Amino acid sequence: MVDDSEYGSVAGSAGRGGNSGVAGASSHGGGNSVTGGANGTGVSGGFGTSGATAHGGFSSVAGGFGTSGATGRAGNSGVSGGFGTSGATGQAGNNGASGSTSSGENCTNGIDDDHDGAADCADTDCVAGFMCAPPTPGGGWVGPLSFWSGSGSPPACTNESGFPTEVANASSGLSVAPSSCYSCECGSPQGVSCQVGALTIFSGDACFGVNRTLNIVQGECVAFLSQTMDPASVRWENAPPAGGACIPKTSGSAVIPPVQWDNRMRACGDAPPNGAGCGIGSCVARPKAPFAKQFCVYQRGDLACPAGSYSDRSVYFGGVNDTRTCTDCGCTPPFGTSCTGTLKMFTDIFCGVDETNLSSVSECSALAPDPTPPDLPYLTLRSALYNGSPGSDGSCATQSSRAEGGVWESDPITVCCTP
Repeated sequence: MVDDSEYGSVAGSAGRGGNSGVAGASSHGGGNSVTGGANGTGVSGGFGTSGATAHGGFSSVAGGFGTSGATGRAGNSGVSGGFGTSGATGQAGNNGASGSTSSGENCTNGIDDDHDGAADCADTDCVAGFMCAPPTPGGGWVGPLSFWSGSGSPPACTNESGFPTEVANASSGLSVAPSSCYSCECGSPQGVSCQVGALTIFSGDACFGVNRTLNIVQGECVAFLSQTMDPASVRWENAPPAGGACIPKTSGSAVIPPVQWDNRMRACGDAPPNGAGCGIGSCVARPKAPFAKQFCVYQRGDLACPAGSYSDRSVYFGGVNDTRTCTDCGCTPPFGTSCTGTLKMFTDIFCGVDETNLSSVSECSALAPDPTPPDLPYLTLRSALYNGSPGSDGSCATQSSRAEGGVWESDPITVCCTP
């Protein structure tokens, strides 16, 4: 510090009466200069705005028993530390401000602004609001950051906090409620066909004796010869239904709940990079609540923390892969269906003579002898006609709509903080 007595005459020095304490002895144009009062009660810094035209920027300073700025040095604009209650020996800056240096030190610019021999974090004026952050590791890590994590809405990054820019905003603790899918039912079978009717002819009455089974195609007159017998009776064996389907009916809506996260995080960065006064690292603003007290770094990916100070690891996620869906309603193939109609036999080959009519499956009926048997070795020549139609019975089992797929975290972000 510099003794102000080198730059101007001092009145009332050492508390003595100010009889000879004329201020501004070398001041030109120093109107309003004040002399020290008698009995050592000189007014401190009164009218300190004089001396604006003083050569070499020297301004008259009144001494005496003033409790502040006793040796305060006036700046080029000539403002003195009159009547201050604190900041004894305070030195004014280039613009003439006097008192505590806490109003003059910029704690993040790497400069000793108040000329007290200590810059930024090494200056006691910076202790309350600033601290040294460990150096940011290489290899793609970003920091130092101010970091928040919690279940509510994340706080904003602000200029006032010293970390003005959001650099990461992610989540952890994925939570997903079950999906609710459609309601399903199946209608009656449709499109069932009756393509073939089977009959068995017998050599004896009442469907006994030597027999032979024939398949008769729907709607066609089928003629056949027999070498083994001239049949005396016939039975309708079966008429198997074929194909068909049930149409599914869908009601309600598919509800796929939104993804929920148990925790959110926000990291703020872009702190001024030039803060000095640290052995290593940089002087930056202390993180303020609700942000954590620790400094952090981050990098995209699920990574191990770098060696050094940033060792407390957390992983968050920037998004999800969501493949959830509900399947469509469906129906099984029909079961329990049947065919009805008629199966007829004739003694000619054109389905026109001596008709024998069977109207239901398993029915047995007598046959008239063939009146015009063919030449040997054949014993009979006959024809058959099947006309079938699907019955109204049968059903399909419902294939319910069901939830498929899942949700997985994506875009991992690793955050590493000081302990």
